[in-house]
Amino acid sequence: MQAVAIDHPVAALPTVDDILSCAPDRYVPSDRVLLDKAYRFGLTAHAGQLRQSGDPYFSHCIEVARLLAELRLDSTTLAAGLLHDVLEDTGVTADQLAAEFPAPIPMLVQGVTKISSLDFRSSRAQYVENLRKMILATAQDLRVVLIKICDRLHNMRTLSYLPPDRQHYIATDTMKVYAPLANRLGMMRIKSDLEDLAMRYLYPEEYRRIAELVAEKRASREAKVERSISVLREHLARQGLHPEIVGRPKHFYSIFEKMREQHLELDRIYDLIGLRVITEYKQECYDIVGHIHALWKPIPGRLKDYIALPKDNGYQSLHTAVIGLDGQVTEIQIRTREMHRMAEEGIAAHWRYKEGGQSEVGLDEKLAWFRRMTDWLQEVKDPDEFMRALTHDVFADRVFVFSPRGDAFDLPRDSTPLDFAYTVHSEIGNRCVGAKVNNRIVPLRTHLQQGDVVEILTSKTAHPRAHWLEIVRTARARNKIRHWLRSQQHGEFVISGRERILKAVRAHGMDITADRLEEILRPLVGEFHADSLDDLLADVGFGRIPLRRVVDRIAPVPRKPRRAHAQPSRPASEVLVDGMTGTAMRFAQCCRPLPGEPIVAFITVGRGVTIHRRDCESLEKTIAVKGLDPSRRIAAQWNSESIRPHKVTIKVVARDRVGLQRDICDAISQENISISDSDTHSRARGQTAILRFTVPVTSKDQMTRVMARIRSVSGVVSLTPTIQTK
Repeated sequence: MQAVAIDHPVAALPTVDDILSCAPDRYVPSDRVLLDKAYRFGLTAHAGQLRQSGDPYFSHCIEVARLLAELRLDSTTLAAGLLHDVLEDTGVTADQLAAEFPAPIPMLVQGVTKISSLDFRSSRAQYVENLRKMILATAQDLRVVLIKICDRLHNMRTLSYLPPDRQHYIATDTMKVYAPLANRLGMMRIKSDLEDLAMRYLYPEEYRRIAELVAEKRASREAKVERSISVLREHLARQGLHPEIVGRPKHFYSIFEKMREQHLELDRIYDLIGLRVITEYKQECYDIVGHIHALWKPIPGRLKDYIALPKDNGYQSLHTAVIGLDGQVTEIQIRTREMHRMAEEGIAAHWRYKEGGQSEVGLDEKLAWFRRMTDWLQEVKDPDEFMRALTHDVFADRVFVFSPRGDAFDLPRDSTPLDFAYTVHSEIGNRCVGAKVNNRIVPLRTHLQQGDVVEILTSKTAHPRAHWLEIVRTARARNKIRHWLRSQQHGEFVISGRERILKAVRAHGMDITADRLEEILRPLVGEFHADSLDDLLADVGFGRIPLRRVVDRIAPVPRKPRRAHAQPSRPASEVLVDGMTGTAMRFAQCCRPLPGEPIVAFITVGRGVTIHRRDCESLEKTIAVKGLDPSRRIAAQWNSESIRPHKVTIKVVARDRVGLQRDICDAISQENISISDSDTHSRARGQTAILRFTVPVTSKDQMTRVMARIRSVSGVVSLTPTIQTK
C-alpha cells in the first residue's frame, strides 16, 4: 500500500525484540545488530508517513519482518523486510542503500520494488513487467518472493481501510497470483490465509454465511472432533502407537470451493470432520492408516498417497476418508512432523543459511521447477501471453508423467505429448514425429493423465509445424516452436513486420517512411524484450508481438472532429484485423468462433472480411476447391477491450429427476452469468429430460468452464452447444 506523507506524531511501535520474540533461539547478537540498524534506517526514511489506517507507515514494514521471523528466515531477509519499501516510498536511492547495507540486502529490496519510472501506455503492461521483475529477481534469490508474499499477507490483513475498488483489485490479484504462488512454494498456511482474506472482498455474501455457520456450530463441531480424537487415540495406543492427533481447521475458502465443486449445501460441507495425525517416522504413517481403516470403514477411492508421490510443491502426507463416529464422514491426514513443517512453511522451511552463505543441501533440486519457470517466462514478451503462461503453466493443476527410463516430469494438467517432448529437451520436441503413451501410439493432441509413461518418436528430418501451436499447452513448447518457425523465415518476417506497421501507422494519419519508422522503433527494442530492431520487426511479422501494441506505442489514436449533430458512435470492433479496428466484418457461420479462440480474417468480394477460427476446415476446403488466393487470409485477433457477450444455446440431455433444472441453473450461476432463456421437456416416459439454456459468454474459456460445471451435475448425459451468430 502506498505511503501517505502526513505530519503526525509517531505512535509507539514494536521493537526488534518484539519482531524476534516468536523465535528467540534462532537469532544471535550479530543478527540483532544488523536488524537494529535496518530498523533505525527504515524508521527515519518513513518518518511522517501514515498508512490509510492512520498507523505509522513503518508499522507495515515491522509486521512484514515479524512474518518473516515466524518463518524463521535469516536476519538478512528480516532486514530486507524492514527496508522493503524505502526505494519505492521514500527519497532513499539504491546507491544510498548499497552504501549502508551489505549484499544481498540491496538486491532483495530492489527485487520487491515496483517499476515506477518506465513509460507504459498500458497499466496492465506495467503490472506484468513488475511481476516479471520480481520473478527474475527471485531466480537469483528465493527470498525476494518470500518477502513479497509476507508483504501481501499483511496488506490483505489491513485491506479494509482502502476504497472498495482498490479492495476488489488487490483481492483479485491476491487470488490469481499470490495465493497460487504460495501454494506452488508449498506454503499452505499462508496460502490459506491469503485465500480467506481475499474471499472476504470477492465473495462477501458467501463469506458472511460461512462465518455465521462456523460461529453457530463451533461448540457442537468441537465436541465431535474431541470425541473422534479420543476414540482414535485410544485405538492407536492399544497398537503401541502414540502420535499427536489434532482437529484440522477448515478455512472458509476451502469450504466455499468444496461447495462449488461438489454442489453440496453449506451444512453438509461444514459437518465434515477433519483430523490430522502427526507422528515421527514415515513407516508409522502407513501403519497408522491401516489401523484407522480397521477402526472405521474407509470410503472407496479416497486414499491418496502423497508420501510415495509428493505433490509438485513438495507436499507429503497420506489422505483418507472414513465413516467415523455416528456415521460421520471423517477426513484424516497422516504425516511425519517434518512433513508437517514442510506443509505449513513450504520452501521457506529449507531456507536456512549456513556460514559462508551456503543453503541447505538439496534446496537447488527443490527449486528446479522455479528455475525452469524463469527460463520460460523470460522468453514470453507479450503481457497477455505472460499472464497466460503464469496462470496456466505455473499455477495450474499438475500431472506427473514418466519417461520410459522412469524419470518423472510434472506438467500442467491437459498437457500433450508435444509439451512433454519440449520439457525433456527442445531438440526432442523439434524432431518429434509421434508419441507412445503406455506403449500405445496416440495422437499428439492427447491429454496426458497422472502416471502416464510417455515415449517420444523422433526423426532427423522432422521439424516443427505451425499447427503445433494449437496443440501445445505450455509456454515453453509454444515459444520453442515459434522460435524455430521464425528462425527459418526470419528475413521474410522482418519485411512483413515492417510493412504491417507502416500500413497501420499510415492508417492512423502518420505520413512516415520506412527509415523514419526504424528510427522511432529502435529505442523501443528493449521495451518489447527484443534483441535487435530486426527481431522486433520479425516478432510483429510473425505475430509474437501484437501489431496493436506497437502501433499504440508510436501512433496516437486520431481524434475525430466534433459534429453539431453527431450520431451515436458504433462500438469498437470485437476483432482487430491486421491490428486495426473499424473493418467491415462478419462472423463465419461454418465455425462460429468465440472470443479467445485463435482466429483469421478472410477477405471476401464486396462484403468486407469474414472471421473464421484459425483451424476452420470449411475455409481451407473453400480456398482449395475454388482456387482462391491464400493471401486473402490475413491476421486477426480479438480486441479484449471491446468483446461483447455471445449468446450460446446449450442443449442438455440428462436422466430426469427432481431438482435437475435447479442444479443446472445453480451450476451456470457459479460462473456469474445469467440465463437469458430456457425450456425443458421429458421423453421416454419421463426418464430422460431435454433442457435448453441460452447464456451470454464472453470467451471460449468461460464457455468451457460453464460446460464443465453442467457436466458435473448428477444425471447429465450429454451437452451440445450452439453459438448464435450476430
